[in-house]
Amino acid sequence: MQDIAVPVSVLVKDIKNAIEGAFGFVAVVGELTNLSKAYSGHIYFTLKEGDSQIKCAFFKNQQKMNRTEISNDTEYMVYGRVSVYEPRSEITLIVNLIIPYGEGQDALKLKVLKEKLLKEGVFDAVHKKKIPEYPHTIGVVTSEGGAAIHDIINVARKRFPPAEIMLSPSAVQGKDADKAIVAALRKLTEYKEIDVIIIGRGGGLKEDMEPFNSETLAYAVIESEIPVVSAVGHETDSTILDLSASYSVPTPTAAAELIFPEKKTVLNDVNFFLGQVENYLESRVNRSLMYLDNLVLSIKRPDQIISEHIHHCEKLLLKANGCVSEILHRNIEKLSKLESSLEKNDPKLPMNKGFALIRQDGKTVSKLVNFRKTQSFSITFIDGKTDIAPKDN
Repeated sequence: MQDIAVPVSVLVKDIKNAIEGAFGFVAVVGELTNLSKAYSGHIYFTLKEGDSQIKCAFFKNQQKMNRTEISNDTEYMVYGRVSVYEPRSEITLIVNLIIPYGEGQDALKLKVLKEKLLKEGVFDAVHKKKIPEYPHTIGVVTSEGGAAIHDIINVARKRFPPAEIMLSPSAVQGKDADKAIVAALRKLTEYKEIDVIIIGRGGGLKEDMEPFNSETLAYAVIESEIPVVSAVGHETDSTILDLSASYSVPTPTAAAELIFPEKKTVLNDVNFFLGQVENYLESRVNRSLMYLDNLVLSIKRPDQIISEHIHHCEKLLLKANGCVSEILHRNIEKLSKLESSLEKNDPKLPMNKGFALIRQDGKTVSKLVNFRKTQSFSITFIDGKTDIAPKDN
């Protein structure tokens, strides 16, 4: 027996797996009692019917989609999954939604669908797209003969006359209206010039909101690259279109007022930007004029340029005169020395003292040994020259 015995924890784990696998998510109707809210934000209560009861846990993160005010001693339809709280081996219903019992199955299905889309991220801010500041072309999905399109056109004419309205007509209530809305929306998304799309209708009964609670419509909205504004007039909880659209307003008129700026605001903006452009241009012109003034100031007058060149030429002339004077002075000194040297070496100078110059065969005879008595020669005196021929023997 000991060989087949299992620990309590293993048995409880097996029971937990068996119960959760067998039941999963369930919808249970009963009277709510023992309601308590923990410091963590989690809500705990007991759901009972006759002699039977089950403990329930409604965790904080699951309460976002629940707008029902819950209280003791009231019947509710509770949607959740069956689980086992292992520390006490208690069967517990982990709650996802709580609906007053009178709301019925349609309300439960809608809330379950909203929770599903919420978990899938369909309502996340990442899918929200910004409306252009000055949209020009607006797409509208609504009934062709309804009041919604006329309301939108009237607001556009008053607030932003240049706007263009492109209607993609669709049924907005009745059987298959959700499919028609999706088709009309997708047709508009093919036109890249459209800035914003409005999906809407006038007021209606709670039952008329069914086409706007379509899962297919929610995906078509977030797949659109053009921002979508939900403008479905109703006083009930938000539709799936409201939650998935980039913007949600209560009426088509409110949608047009959201999208179209007022003429006065536009004119004020235009005047503001014109003022900025004017200031910018004035600043640029002033900077250009200052630059031009600096250029003009930096340009010298012709007489100033001529005066500067004359002054420069005078300096060059003075320098040239100095150089010439110095060269002349050096050459005069050199010439004086040459003259002095010539005077000292003048062959006529000794002749003044009685000396004479004897030349023979074109050469000066300075020594007797070089003199040939048999040849003619010349004698040059201070006052003249005489040629002497040898006497015949």
